[in-house]
Amino acid sequence: MGAALTIAILLALSVTLVRIGAVAMRLTGLPENIARFQCVSALTGTGFTTHEAEMIVNYPIRRRIVVVLMVLGNLGLISIASTFIVAFVHTGPDMQHIAVQATILAVAILVTFLVLSNQTLDRGMCALIGHVLLRTTSLGETGYHRVLQLGKDLSIVEHDYFGPETSPDRLDLRGETLLAVRPAGSWQTTAAAQVKTVKPGDTLILCGNEATHETLADAFSADEKAR
Repeated sequence: MGAALTIAILLALSVTLVRIGAVAMRLTGLPENIARFQCVSALTGTGFTTHEAEMIVNYPIRRRIVVVLMVLGNLGLISIASTFIVAFVHTGPDMQHIAVQATILAVAILVTFLVLSNQTLDRGMCALIGHVLLRTTSLGETGYHRVLQLGKDLSIVEHDYFGPETSPDRLDLRGETLLAVRPAGSWQTTAAAQVKTVKPGDTLILCGNEATHETLADAFSADEKAR
C-alpha cells in the first residue's frame, strides 16, 4: 500500500509540475495548448523537435522553465521506477501478493488521473497558480496573452482594453485586425462584426505581428495607469 501511495503522490506532483510550467509559459505569451504540450514533453524527456520548440529555445525565461522540468522529470521517473521495483521485490515469488500489489498500484494511478483530469479542478488550480506567479514573479509583464501562433511573426492575442468607451471602428489598433471582444467579467466572446461598443476592462482578440502587439500593450498599459 505504501508503494502505491508513493507512486500516486509522485504522479500527482508530476501533473502539478506540468500545470505550473504551462501557466508560467502562458504568462510569457505562449498559447496554452502549446505550453502544456511542451511542458509534458520536457518533463517526460520526449523532446519533440517541432517548429514550436523554437518558440521555447529563443526565449530565455521559457528555456529556464523547460530546464527545471527536464531535471525534475528525470528525478521523478527514477523515483517511480525505483518504488515500482522495490514494491514487487518485497512481494516475493507469491503470485497472489504480486496481483494484489499490481491491483493497488493500478487503482491508485486511476484515481490520481481521474481527480487531476477534472476540468473544474484543473481551471481552479491553473487560476491559483497564475495568481501566485503574477504576484511573486515578473511573468505576465508582456501585457497580452498569445492565443494562437499563425506564423513566424503573426499571431492572435488577447489584449485587455482600458481606454475610453468607444465603438470598435474608432479604436486605434495600429493596423491590427479585431476578431472578437470579450466583455469584462464574462466568458462569452462576441465576434467583432456584432460588437457595438467597447468598454474599459473588455478583452480584445486581435491578429497582428509581434511588434504591433508590444506597441498596443504599452498603449493600453498607459491607459490603465491613467485611469
